Amino acid sequence: MRLEKYIATSGIASRRSVKKRILAGAVTVNGEPVLVPGHPIDVETDAVEFEGKRVEPLTEHIYLMLNKPAGYITTRSDERGRPTVMDLIRDLPDTIYPVGRLDSETEGLLLFTNDGDFAYRLLHPSHEIDKTYLAWVQGVPNDDAIQRLRRGVTIPSGTTAPAKIERLKPSKDHKSTQFEVTIHEGKKRQVRMMFKAVKHPVIRLKRIQVGTLKLGSLPSGRYRFLTSDEVSELLML
Repeated sequence: MRLEKYIATSGIASRRSVKKRILAGAVTVNGEPVLVPGHPIDVETDAVEFEGKRVEPLTEHIYLMLNKPAGYITTRSDERGRPTVMDLIRDLPDTIYPVGRLDSETEGLLLFTNDGDFAYRLLHPSHEIDKTYLAWVQGVPNDDAIQRLRRGVTIPSGTTAPAKIERLKPSKDHKSTQFEVTIHEGKKRQVRMMFKAVKHPVIRLKRIQVGTLKLGSLPSGRYRFLTSDEVSELLML
């Protein structure tokens, strides 16, 4: 088995994170540093350590979703002492980690797991898994701005792929408008950058769906475990 897959399936971190740590020299096999991802190992006989701790095969996978409130950063820890999403799941095993990211001020559906293959499948760009957001933006974008968003706009990280944009309703004073936005890319702060590109900055942003999984009525700051059917449906995307 490839080294990064073995570590990821042990529940320590996502495969993407593991690759970075391998390149940084944080992984040893039988006491020797391995600096190249893809290194083959024998899971029966090789001793693997990640950041000084022995990697053991995982016996149980965990899958859950959190309704992330604004003000929490999506990381396992923060050297500046800011609140992280891990503060909201303190009662769960510390081997779970967030699947992807939501920026500090973005609310809504955030997945957690200790299954590296599950996380890898959801995050890999080739799978083009839809993610749906509610976005409240300044002003009332005209039809031309909406068509530009649907076709793709240029943002700092590149040109966005076509998106599904549905205008829901303007505020009573017409100072803001609510949209439903569906994208399948994972560019940094993508929805915010898209509306900024058409000169209607986002005021509030909430992710309400990933693939077939909907946030539903889960209260802000709370989490729930996924059902086996929900996990299977996500893996089939």
